Formats: sequence, structure tokens, C-alpha cells
Amino acid sequence: MNRCVLAISMSLSLMSGDAFADQYQSVTLDAQSTETKTVFMAVWRGCEEACQGFKDYLANNDYPAEVIVMNANRDRSKLEAILNEAKEMQPDLVVTWGTSVSKALLGTRNEYGEETKLGDIPALFMIVADPLGADIVEQHDKTGRPMLAGIRNRISEDVQIRAMREYFPVDKVGVVYSDAELNSNLNTQKLKQLAAEMDFEVVESLYLLDEEGKPLPDQFDARMQQLVNEGVDVVYVGSSSYNLANTDAFTQSAIEHGLPVASAYDSMVTKSSALISVSNKYYRVGQLAANQAVKILFDGAVPGEMPIAELSHFSISINMAVAREMALYPPIQLLRFANLVNATPVISRTDSEGNGRIMDGEAK
Repeated sequence: MNRCVLAISMSLSLMSGDAFADQYQSVTLDAQSTETKTVFMAVWRGCEEACQGFKDYLANNDYPAEVIVMNANRDRSKLEAILNEAKEMQPDLVVTWGTSVSKALLGTRNEYGEETKLGDIPALFMIVADPLGADIVEQHDKTGRPMLAGIRNRISEDVQIRAMREYFPVDKVGVVYSDAELNSNLNTQKLKQLAAEMDFEVVESLYLLDEEGKPLPDQFDARMQQLVNEGVDVVYVGSSSYNLANTDAFTQSAIEHGLPVASAYDSMVTKSSALISVSNKYYRVGQLAANQAVKILFDGAVPGEMPIAELSHFSISINMAVAREMALYPPIQLLRFANLVNATPVISRTDSEGNGRIMDGEAK
């Protein structure tokens, strides 16, 4: 895809705040639906942006719902107790955050077929990187489970590669991950399947694991050096809880080895030192999940009959401080869509090939 075509596709995909709000279908409450509903939300790492977006949507629109948040705090051993508490409480809706939590509270289709571990309690999942690959749903756009609805939040890998290529040449994509993480494995498989179609090579670097299946410490430099030795153009983080939890050490090591980091996690750019991200904001994913929850709680929608919802836009973020440090200045066409982090007003210049690029600007 040439730059003009990508620019047009991004322009059609990106929406203003008002247009974003228009995609939600509001529910008018009648007298019988004003009883306060209970939402049991199970999360993996506290009430982060998606959780807060969910709660804010209900509160700001005056829906009578109480949200009870149960935090696993990244500890899988707590998930069974959370499941048992949900079943004992019998809330009006259970919301699960993330793949680990969703599989623990819902079960896979292979295990439970059309049912879930929650029995007849309606459920809704969000922030699951690959619900089909994780065997949580039957189809890409439908759960196939009567009591389960869901939100799809990931930007496809082909869009990620095209965005990278708008920035700089990409022939070899490096991935650093733990093969003990299901989502990382699924994401790498997708990249490999796409590689032949889009003419790039995937170079893998796996973390060494301890007896509990957790990455041994202080491996970032070794992993990045391996990728340098194999000539990769970019390090891509599509799905990795470990890389996200150690984002500063991960991105700084990449920079020290001269490797730009592209990520599906916006926070790796906005709060750390990845160069570019193509993502959906978690806060807005939470708002969309709340909108779907309202349909179940107050409009009588059957979860399994609802399509798996997704946002109709994506966001591009570029860290200008990293761009300057690595002398990778963004082309003008990306700047029309990108959220620039660590940048003040900039001066555009023309490179030796006649392409407009952003060259100057001071970090805030």
C-alpha cells in the first residue's frame, strides 16, 4: 500500500470525539429498569484505564449500576477464588479483563462448549488480545455462547506493519517474548502467517525461563543484541504482559542497541520510550464495554446474540524524544494522524529524497 492510500484509510478510520460518541446507542430507562444493577468486574492488574472508562461511562450517564472490582493483582492463584465469589454473589453481569482472567472465569469452548463457568450469569469480556485464538469465542465477530458478549480491542498486525512502513523501511521484524504467555505465542503466529503475504521476515528471541515459567531477570540486553546480530529493523511488541510490565527497561535496552520499538500498547509510547504505537485507547475500550453492558442490563439484550463490538477508529502515537534520539524523524503524512508525545511545535524540512519530515522540536 502506498502512502497516499494509507493516509486515506487512516483518515476514514480516525474519528473526532463527537463522532466517537455517536457510535454508542443509548438506552432509555423505563420505570421497571431503574433498579440498581450489580456488575462484578474481575481485573488482572487493578482498575486501570479500561476499568475506569467502564465505571465513568455508567456514572456519567446516570445508569443505576454498582461496579464491584475484584483484582487478581497478576496472581493466577487468586482467580479461582474470584470465580467462586462471583458465583456466590450472583451479580447481574460479570465483566472480565484480559485473557488470563477471562479463561479462568469463563472457561474455553473446548472445556465448556456453549456454556461458561459462570452458568446462567451473563458475562462480558474485554481487553482480550485474541479471543478466537484463546478459544473463548466461536467466531471472529460472534461468541457462539448464549450468556457471553465481548469487546475486541486489538489492531490487526497488517495495519501495524503498514504503519511502521510509513515511518521507515521494514524487512525484518524482531519479537522478544516468553513462550509461556499464550497471547505472545498467538501474536507471533499471526506475524509469521502475515510475513509471506507482506514480504517481511520475523526474527524471534525467547526469554529464558525459571522453573515456574517466568523470565529470568536481566535478559533485555542479550535479547536485543541477538536481534541486532540478525539485522532486524524494528522490535515489535504486539502482546506481552512481561514486556509491558517492564516497559522502561525493555525500551531503553532497545534504544541502547539502536533498535526502534513499535507497540500495540499506547502506554509504551506515551509513558515510556517506544517510538510508535497503533492502538485503541483502553479508556475508550472500557467505555464501549460499558455501552454493551447497558444493553444487557437495562435493555434486555441477550449477550450471545450481540456481535463482538469494536471501536471504529484507532490512534497513532509517536514519541518525539525517542525520534530525535534515534534520528528517526516522522514523515509529514504520519503527522496528520499521530499524537505526538514529548514534542513542542516543530519545523518541517525536506530530506535528500525530497520527502517532508519533521526535524526539530524540544521535549516538554
